[in-house]
Amino acid sequence: MGIHLRLGILILSLLCFNTYHALASGQVLTWFDAQSKTRKRIDILEQTLQIEQAPGIWVMQSSIQVDPNLVNHLPPRIAPHHFLQANGNIRFSLAGTGQDLAFDGQTKHLQRIDQTFYAGYNFGAAIFQRKNVLYSFGGSGFWNFSKALTYYAEKEHEWENIKVNNLGPKAIFNGFQGYSDSSDLFYAGGSEFHDFLNNQATALEANFYSFDFNQHTWTLLGEINPQILQAKNREIVWTGRYFVQFSDLVMYVIDPVKNEVFEVKSAVANFQSAPDMFVDPSTIYAYWDAEGGKRKIYSIPELLKIAKPIGSFYEMPSQLNFYLLLALLALSLGIAYYLIVRIKKTNLDLDEAELNLVKALLDASEGLSTVEVNEILGISTKNIDNQRKLRLQVISIINHKIQVIYKIRNVIVRNPSSVDKRQSLYSLKPEGQKVVSKDLNR
Repeated sequence: MGIHLRLGILILSLLCFNTYHALASGQVLTWFDAQSKTRKRIDILEQTLQIEQAPGIWVMQSSIQVDPNLVNHLPPRIAPHHFLQANGNIRFSLAGTGQDLAFDGQTKHLQRIDQTFYAGYNFGAAIFQRKNVLYSFGGSGFWNFSKALTYYAEKEHEWENIKVNNLGPKAIFNGFQGYSDSSDLFYAGGSEFHDFLNNQATALEANFYSFDFNQHTWTLLGEINPQILQAKNREIVWTGRYFVQFSDLVMYVIDPVKNEVFEVKSAVANFQSAPDMFVDPSTIYAYWDAEGGKRKIYSIPELLKIAKPIGSFYEMPSQLNFYLLLALLALSLGIAYYLIVRIKKTNLDLDEAELNLVKALLDASEGLSTVEVNEILGISTKNIDNQRKLRLQVISIINHKIQVIYKIRNVIVRNPSSVDKRQSLYSLKPEGQKVVSKDLNR
């Protein structure tokens, strides 16, 4: 075997080995354990349940069983949403795929429970559990921002759509979105959106809404405080009660139910979000590495002790603006009515060039020269033959329209100039001047 062939096989083997491990490193389901205050994970390919003993140090707790067909349909890297249940059971919903997995804490068995055969529509969606029902609201995918509201139907093993009775936010993605158990409302606003296909700049929606699950309706609560909406490098976490917005030197703690905002400032840039964020239930655990590395803990009660209230999170637009808008609308309707009633509509259907020429002929008591007519019609830059052709064409059309309505033939006439017999002047016949002037309200 030649040295080049052996070298090629070695490189190919290394690529396959690295590809396998790159894929394998993504086949894990990670969650935060409330009792041990640390992370746990399921390594699907190794079929083990692991716990993070120290930052970046994972040890096996037990072996697990994984359905053989489960691995065949998993994406290369998994971004799971987890929901802890009784008896150590856990539900996982894989972002952007519609796939749902169930882990039995007693039998240590991991299986896929849905029958979804499509993916990609809800990356970055708000996935939450309400009254033991799993929901997925919004997200992005297929070159579009979504505001689809879906729920997981246990009997059908499929995601079903919720029919909404009115319009709500433009999108539900990377904004202030989350379900509040205390109010039984889903909140959404401040989402990002843009036109993928037209390279449109990303915009933020200022409106803030709540969704009623019983009425299937959106309610506009108001416009979000611009100070919060325009904060730089914003990252938002929903704790179930508060929105916590990380923004470098500033952190905002927001209560959408009470419509309150609290601001926490620091002299150094330490309010930075992390790739992995877990909430339990009033504490945020921020991990800077999916596999290990440093961790920072944010206690919401402790933050509120040093926070400063800065007002409302959202406000309805001023009623004064509403009344001004009504007054402006009434004035516009009045002007329109006046124009319709007091101003007679012209009978002549003249385009812009024809109308300009007729008005100029009415104003020119001595008539218009050929040069002046050309300038009015905007054809003075064309060659002589084209000027003549276009000029005669417009005059012929005007004469025909006036003849059809007022029975006056050749209302535009050409006569020799009294000053220079070599020049011609265009003018309206006297009887034509009278009817045209009346038609145009001149």
